Amino acid sequence: MLQRIKGAIDRTIAEEQARAKAVLEGGAPGSSHVRNSSSLSRTPSTAGTRRPRPSQNPSQDMSADGTAATSDPAVFEAAFVIDDTDETNTPSRVSTPVSTDKEGKAKDLETPARNTEPVKEGTDPLQNGDRSSVKSAAGQTSQSATLMPSTTAELSPEIRVRLRKLDKLEKTYPELLRSYRIAHGRATSIEPFEKALRENTPLTSIKDPEALIEYLNQLNLKGDMVMDELKRVSGEKDSYKKKAEEADKEAAALREEIAALKAAQAEAAAAQDAKDAKDAEPTAEKTPDEKTNDEQEAAEVKDNDNKEIQELQAELKTKNEEVEKLQTEVKALKEDLETAKDHSAELVESLEKASSELSEARDAAAVKASIETQLEAKKTEIESLTERLTKTQSQLEEVETQLQKEKEETATGLKEEAAKLAASESKNEELQSELMKITEAKSTLDAKIEGLTSEIETLKKAKAEDEAKIDELEKKIKSTPAPSAAPAAAVTTVPPTPSTPTQPTPGNKKKNNKKKKKGGASATPAATASEPAGTEDQVPAESTETTATSELTADQAEHARLKEELARLQEELADKDQRIERLAKQRKTEEDLREEIENLQESLKEIGFEHVETKQRLKDLEQEKKELKARIDELEKEVEAAASAAQTNTKLQSEHESLREEFDDLKQKSQTLQSDLAAAQQLAQSRYKDLTDLREVLQKAQPELKSLRQEAATLKTVREELAARNADLRNLEKREKDLKADLIRSQRLAADRDGEIKALHDKVGQETNARLKLEDEKRVLGRDLRRSEAEKIEIAAREEKTARELQRVQEEANKLRPRIRELEEEVNRLRKEGDMMREEVQLKSSQYTSAQNLLGSMRDQTAELSIQLKEAQGQCESLDEELAETRKMLSERTREAETMRRLLQDVDERADSKVRDMRAKMEAAVEERDRIEEETSALARRKSRETEELKQKVRDLEREVKGLASEKDELEHREKEWKKRRDELESVEERSNAEVEEMRQTVSNLRSTLDASELLVRETEKKNAELRRAVDDYRLRYDKVQKELKTVQTKLASASSLAGSGSRGSVDSARSNSIGSANAAPDAMYLKTILLQFLEQKDNKLRAQLVPVLGKLLNFDKTDEQKWLTAVQHITIK
Repeated sequence: MLQRIKGAIDRTIAEEQARAKAVLEGGAPGSSHVRNSSSLSRTPSTAGTRRPRPSQNPSQDMSADGTAATSDPAVFEAAFVIDDTDETNTPSRVSTPVSTDKEGKAKDLETPARNTEPVKEGTDPLQNGDRSSVKSAAGQTSQSATLMPSTTAELSPEIRVRLRKLDKLEKTYPELLRSYRIAHGRATSIEPFEKALRENTPLTSIKDPEALIEYLNQLNLKGDMVMDELKRVSGEKDSYKKKAEEADKEAAALREEIAALKAAQAEAAAAQDAKDAKDAEPTAEKTPDEKTNDEQEAAEVKDNDNKEIQELQAELKTKNEEVEKLQTEVKALKEDLETAKDHSAELVESLEKASSELSEARDAAAVKASIETQLEAKKTEIESLTERLTKTQSQLEEVETQLQKEKEETATGLKEEAAKLAASESKNEELQSELMKITEAKSTLDAKIEGLTSEIETLKKAKAEDEAKIDELEKKIKSTPAPSAAPAAAVTTVPPTPSTPTQPTPGNKKKNNKKKKKGGASATPAATASEPAGTEDQVPAESTETTATSELTADQAEHARLKEELARLQEELADKDQRIERLAKQRKTEEDLREEIENLQESLKEIGFEHVETKQRLKDLEQEKKELKARIDELEKEVEAAASAAQTNTKLQSEHESLREEFDDLKQKSQTLQSDLAAAQQLAQSRYKDLTDLREVLQKAQPELKSLRQEAATLKTVREELAARNADLRNLEKREKDLKADLIRSQRLAADRDGEIKALHDKVGQETNARLKLEDEKRVLGRDLRRSEAEKIEIAAREEKTARELQRVQEEANKLRPRIRELEEEVNRLRKEGDMMREEVQLKSSQYTSAQNLLGSMRDQTAELSIQLKEAQGQCESLDEELAETRKMLSERTREAETMRRLLQDVDERADSKVRDMRAKMEAAVEERDRIEEETSALARRKSRETEELKQKVRDLEREVKGLASEKDELEHREKEWKKRRDELESVEERSNAEVEEMRQTVSNLRSTLDASELLVRETEKKNAELRRAVDDYRLRYDKVQKELKTVQTKLASASSLAGSGSRGSVDSARSNSIGSANAAPDAMYLKTILLQFLEQKDNKLRAQLVPVLGKLLNFDKTDEQKWLTAVQHITIK
């Protein structure tokens, strides 16, 4: 750098020496005087245009509070950079030394002009930021002075002072530069770090380390939660796989047991044939009547046995089918488990996303509290939804555990059932009929239970109709016990009728058989051995027969009536099935319509309904499993009771009583099952209530989501408007810059005009001096003429001519004097106008500063709004992402719902097949019941028990009705709560609308302020246009004055040429040189100003407008102008 300064100083000194030599060799002292004056006239413009870069002025780079305006190192380093162009231009102010006295006088004349003019124009290099360059140049003057002592004497004292100051500053410059580079490096490294923070985190700067620590802690917590959830899900997956493998193994074992049961069934059939052969042997030892009776009974027993065997085979087939159905159900449950696993995994993912979104939302809330107040309610609702989702997930896990338990129970139940079936097949054939009766009764009970469940479902939809039917059933049930109890009492009150020892009548035989089958106390095994007289006993026998027949007719009528009731009940069941199907169709249609109206609500509702239905299905399966277990237990008890009853016919009554007790136990179990059903229904209702609550929350959240979407749309529109406003502000800033440049240009033009006016004053002074010189010369010429009149007569005529010419010149001079006065007056007037223009410029500058302050405030407001917009955009983007994720989850839920629907349809089809099978069983049971009623009268008691069961069922139905009434009250209470919640949501919507209106008002206020700023900018543009017009007027006036001066100078030159002689050639040459220099000086000044405007102009359009002016001055052709225009278009400003 020191070498560079040395080279610059040496170059400038060499150039000055060359100029001095050229001036000394060039000509006379008058020409040098004129050149120096012209160079002095140029100094103001050059001094004003020496430093066009305002960035080098350190005073301008400081704000009002003393802080640095920018962190760019170029601003700081530019003050310490020494340009060659500046150094080469600085010596032009120093005049060349002249040896003669006249030149010394000229030097004395130049020094005050040089010292005063820069002070007037305010172009002191110490004030314009040239201290650093001058000081850096002066740092080496001491070294260069030792080498060239002659050149240092020629430097001015100002430069010497500055060089001394540069010596002092040279020592501190490296340290300052080093420290600044360190500080700037830190600042430049902070900016990209903060940018990365803004882009990747909710933080905005590095001033708040606590927020960064909180953000990092939240990220770590999130990672830990995700890892824990992953571990838990992987463990559950492994356990599910193990359980599925165990279930497959159990299913294979069950298949093997079923094959063993089939083999045992074949062995039981062979054992039955052997027993039939053994039973045929003791019948041969009886009497012929007994043989015939026994044969008839044996035939009937065989028929019954064959029928029972067929029924047992059919039941085995049904059991096998049920086992297969259970296997299919196990597979379906496995599939449900897999779907539940997928659903739980999706829920986990959704929860993770929700947690991440919530954390981001919380971070955003920490950044801006104003937006946090608006979104707190929405965040709380989102958190409640996530909590409910976790609850549903836990409920799903509980359901999965219940399904696994049910699988295990079904497997154990199937095993026990297979073992018990094998044991039951190995038992006596005589008890098979009773077992068939019991199984048929159980099937009827199952059918009735299923019918009651279907009736319960229909009762929920149509309570009034079911209540009326219940009342009718109660009336019928109350009417049925009376006739059924009467024949039972009649039968029990009949005394034992002895028969003759001889051949008994067929009526007595039938009566005895009937009494045996009935299980009454009057029929004993010793009835045939009694020996009273036949004639005495015929009358009571006939009376008993009549009573029995009357009882039979009453029983038959009663049975017929019960059959009709059963048929009516079956019809009602069919009607209810049709209603169920119709309601299902209506429900499907309603769901389709709702899906078309509100996809989100209906999808969530369907999911809730499907969850409830699946839970109900699972509970039904649990109930069926429990019923199967109860049936198996009952079968074991019945088999044991049948084994004890097979030894003797006398134990049949006790066996019947045990069967009755077992039947009562079954009733109790059915009651317990019904209570379990009620509990399950209550659980289902509670789950349904939870789901309805979820639906209500979602319905409440949807209008808020709609409002959020509307707010996002409004924010987008506001963002677009603000973007447009930002673009307008940028345009206004560009206009401001252009106006600043125009003002600077106008100021420089005014300064140039002042310099030109001063130059004109100097020229006027020179012209006055020339006029005085001309007058002196005239006097000398008069003396010469007087001498020449005496000496030479020939020159008299010439003298007369010259006198005439002098008179003419004097007249012309007298004529020009008022013109000069007018010019002086115009110059004074122009000065005054220049002062006025300066005052106007000051006013404009003050207005411009006020407008700039307004624009600065507007920029701050726009910056704040842009920050708020960015934050709102981030929140809108996060909300959009949440909506997209919720839509994805809803689509996934809809898919799961479709799969659940398919599964439920399969289950419904299976249930329908079961219902058909049960109906067929019911029809078979009805036929068999008719057959049993014809054979025995024991069914009357059974019917009485059935009536009691019906009464109990009616009571249970009444209880269920009461429960439904309580549910209705609860639903009404929930409706009230929902209304309250809806009112709250409406109030929240009103608040949000008020906030939106406030935002709109702020936007309208900003628009009004922007319009006001645009008006101010337009006014400033108008004022600048007026200033430009005034400057153009001044230019025109100046051109006119310049033309007039040229004409005056031409006239003076012509007069001096006529008056001069050969000896005065040097004077004429000096005058012509001075006039030429005077003519060239304003052209050069004008060229300088236009070139400065051209180079300083930032807008290419204005540069293109200045090209024709340069063309007029420099005599451009059209091709030259086109070349200049193309070059201007390609110029780019950094």
